[in-house]
Amino acid sequence: MILIDADSPRWLRELDRFIHLKSLLLLHGNVLDLVSCQVESGDGRRYWTESNLGDFFKRLLPGMGYGLVGLFDPVDGLQFAQEEMAARYRELAGDGADSPARRGQSDSDLQELGPLLPGISRALANRTTPCAFLINFASRLTSSPERLAKAEQALFTRILKASLEAREVIGPDGSHNNLLILVCDKINDLPTFLYLNNPRSRSIHIDHPGIGERQRFIRSNYRAFFGASSGASSESGTNASEAPPELVALFSALTDGFSTYEMLSLIGLSQREQIPVERLRNLCERFKYGIVESDWDKLDRSRLDQARQLISGRIKGQELALNQLLEIVKRAKLGMAAGSASRSQRPRGVLFFAGPTGVGKTEMAKGLAELLFGQDDRLIRFDMSEFAAAHADQKLLGAPPGYVGYEEGGKLTNAMKQQPFSVLLFDEVEKAHPSIFDKFLQILDDGRLTDGKGETVYFSECIIIFTSNLGTYTPAGGDGSREKLVSPEMPYSQVRDIMLGAIRHHFNQVLGRPEILNRFGENFVVFDYIRPPLDGAILDHLLRQLGQSLREQQGLELNLNPEVREQLGQLASQHLEFGGRGIRNLLEAALVNPLASQLFDQNPASGSRVLVSQLQQAADGRYRVQIQVTGE
Repeated sequence: MILIDADSPRWLRELDRFIHLKSLLLLHGNVLDLVSCQVESGDGRRYWTESNLGDFFKRLLPGMGYGLVGLFDPVDGLQFAQEEMAARYRELAGDGADSPARRGQSDSDLQELGPLLPGISRALANRTTPCAFLINFASRLTSSPERLAKAEQALFTRILKASLEAREVIGPDGSHNNLLILVCDKINDLPTFLYLNNPRSRSIHIDHPGIGERQRFIRSNYRAFFGASSGASSESGTNASEAPPELVALFSALTDGFSTYEMLSLIGLSQREQIPVERLRNLCERFKYGIVESDWDKLDRSRLDQARQLISGRIKGQELALNQLLEIVKRAKLGMAAGSASRSQRPRGVLFFAGPTGVGKTEMAKGLAELLFGQDDRLIRFDMSEFAAAHADQKLLGAPPGYVGYEEGGKLTNAMKQQPFSVLLFDEVEKAHPSIFDKFLQILDDGRLTDGKGETVYFSECIIIFTSNLGTYTPAGGDGSREKLVSPEMPYSQVRDIMLGAIRHHFNQVLGRPEILNRFGENFVVFDYIRPPLDGAILDHLLRQLGQSLREQQGLELNLNPEVREQLGQLASQHLEFGGRGIRNLLEAALVNPLASQLFDQNPASGSRVLVSQLQQAADGRYRVQIQVTGE
């Protein structure tokens, strides 16, 4: 006998309440999972077991006093919980022209629901035998609930009518509502007229196992994992065959969002690959990502000790951003999270980079990816201006089933499946469509998303960086004009206050989504303008890269006269408003382009030395250079 009490999942307690009050129940949500329930055997022993939803109702409803329990699905047709119930159904369904008996067919041969509904309706209308019918895979009965074909509309109308005509059966063991149960993936898979303003219906959402259920699961199944202890007692005084409290807490954290079937799969994985239950984190990472060892565990501490030098080699200045970045990296390595005894399933770190263009926000993210994972391509970058249109979230997550491109998946979810250990960069996030922020909420809170194909994608091993230029200019007016709000002449404290104020205004007033702002916490980093003498350092860095490129690709040695270097420095100081990107653009226009033209025309031999002796700007605004080439 199945027991439903305070320890049962919430949806089971809700089912137990409304099974006595309603005639139409609509179950939706995690319906393909196994149902975990408590059973009492004939000798009074209680234990937990798992079964699919159909088998669960085959045991539950007869135990509650239902004398006729039928289960229909489009593959197996109509079946019954017990053999003798088929005969009782034929009696209640009658022998009309549409009955199975008159057709000469067995109930299980009828795989179409329509011909069965008249008999089911008569059975539900009887007052002598408590009846319950479950229609599984109800989402498959129609291709679109908003555009029902005539036959589909008739089918669901007959289902509604059957539930409205269902009667209450009063017998020696109490009263029972004759009951019709529809099981669907989502409630909106069914036409709204089934449940809208229908006092006889109740929709019940089947949730994924909650924290209490996950804790009960590991306690009940601890000994099934590979390497679980089976001694008499542990040093702490607890039975060694029982799961230690710290392991219970860790399991409930790591399996957040898991189905019951997936938790059972962990046991199989543990046994098959001989991963001890004490290595629970490795076990869950193997299940989620298919990896044996986490990239975070591979991260050498000595490399982190050199983090400042490694990133400073790529980014000039921005000490505040670098300090905050290193704090996040250290916390991510340790796996610490506030308010949790074990590491949260939220991303390892979240940062919001704000600042003018060209000051190193994207380059800082690239430097972080190289620091943590040894290569720049571990940075997964999304330009959010590409996701400004309505339904842009489908590009990230994948189109829903039945839509064009469904089988391709989403850009974000595909990227995370391929590389879960990465730095995830959402560039210029303010340009994204507001619907995208709902997905960001789920990522930042739960560390996971479900893509269009129904597969769960985890973000718990990545660092997420958002960037924004908010506060640099006012929003564009009707004529497209914008007013500059910050400039290199302002002190950093003023630049920071203006940009943070613009960010708060955008999320609170423009979007009306203060909860998004709250998820970023105190992780806002405002980048400063490039200020002297950093412009000279950036220019020298770019010149070294240019010389290295010529040496590797053409075998040429590049040198500049001091006067030319001074001219370039003066020009660079006039382009600080656009940061390092402005200096690079200036260098390309003033030196790289004219130098390339000269080298192409003269075609010096490999091993030659090239001296840029003069730099001039012509009347047309373009630059010219004079070079001297000496032999090998």
